[in-house]
Amino acid sequence: MIEIGKEYSLSITDVALPSAFGVARAGEMVVFVPGLVPGDKARIRIARLDKRFGYGEAVELEERSAFREKPVCAHFGECGGCDLQQLAYEKQLEIKQNHLLQALKRIGGIHLEEVDISDIVPSVDRFFYRNKVEFSFGEDAGGQTILGLNEPVSPLHPYTGAIMPVRECCLFSPAAAKMLPHVREFVERSGLKAHNPTSGKGSLKRLVMREAKQSGEILINIVSESGIAGQLAGLAQTLKEAMPQLASVYTTTGNRTTLLWGRPYLEETVCDLVLRIYPLSFFQPNPRTAEELYKTIIPEAGISRNEHVAGLYCGSGAIELCLARRVKEVRGIDSSKDSIACAKENAAANGLENCSFFRDRAERAGVHCPPDRRDVVIIDPPRSGITKEALRAIVEMRPRKLIYISCNPSTFARDLRSLAQEYEPKHIIPFDFFPHTGHFEVLSLLERP
Repeated sequence: MIEIGKEYSLSITDVALPSAFGVARAGEMVVFVPGLVPGDKARIRIARLDKRFGYGEAVELEERSAFREKPVCAHFGECGGCDLQQLAYEKQLEIKQNHLLQALKRIGGIHLEEVDISDIVPSVDRFFYRNKVEFSFGEDAGGQTILGLNEPVSPLHPYTGAIMPVRECCLFSPAAAKMLPHVREFVERSGLKAHNPTSGKGSLKRLVMREAKQSGEILINIVSESGIAGQLAGLAQTLKEAMPQLASVYTTTGNRTTLLWGRPYLEETVCDLVLRIYPLSFFQPNPRTAEELYKTIIPEAGISRNEHVAGLYCGSGAIELCLARRVKEVRGIDSSKDSIACAKENAAANGLENCSFFRDRAERAGVHCPPDRRDVVIIDPPRSGITKEALRAIVEMRPRKLIYISCNPSTFARDLRSLAQEYEPKHIIPFDFFPHTGHFEVLSLLERP
């Protein structure tokens, strides 16, 4: 009988995703343990018990896994940015592949032997791959304003929202290490305070950095509770002098952005297109690996130059724009006003005249795609997957093929089950967009039976 507070010597056999907790068994009870990896054996104190599983805390590492590696980042474990830096990258890929297979089998009801499932495609870069990071402002115990990353979520203690002052982020860019000291010094000098949602005092909420991976250009956006553009002018000047690659400095309050200095957008090169990225634009966070996925779509789906493509949940239209020169016409649908505006601007800037973008919900995609304009439908929904209404709309559109891109294997598998009467998965290719985390992307081709 497993009891809370008691310690047990347990072996870790797997990692649960997306939490990235180590998995052990104590009798019939599954125990999740943060920080441990397959092959570890540890003394574990049981902290919580539910009906079918429990959570434990590693008290002592008794046997070190052969898959353990020294984390590259000095802050690993202190912030919530990543979970698996201590695990060999090849093992991370193996665990993600297995997680996908289990989701397809258990949730999707897929007969794995009947579907061509490729090995996961590694990230082009294992570190410094992200094009965006969000730092948060907070207060230390002495009431001083601090800037860093949020504490990791853990089942072992309540989440407090504490901010960990970091010097770098190995998932984002070396540019963060150059920027952070200047912002901290300016904040201390200016007397600006972090926003406290309980008291309503203070203004500073977040600092968002974006980097164009091809050029190294940087966009900085300071998010505040109230308009403080005038007070931030000095910071813009300081950052401009300290960072030659800086292209833009913004401040944002609510949905209103104000350009303090520089060009209004970053320019990122993807699939030989130069795409503009604004402070509120959605763009895949690992653009170099995303480009590999985009290049796979045409040969995978067998799309010809005479066919029409519709993109649902198109965001800023990166996928649709990358396909435009290889097909007759593309149409994109997304509910975000900013994303659709960005997609239209990028189409014009790249001289793509066969692109149309519509601000609407995916559930109404058929309104914008006449029956003769829906040979192939590309679906790239949020983590929650496709709504039931959108699934019905897709089936009613009756495209020849579907390309489903997902960032959540569980909802992806659920949606495949819902589509099973109308479309069968033919090929599934996972891509590791997010090394050292419990997340990855999946590309799939579906056809009518």
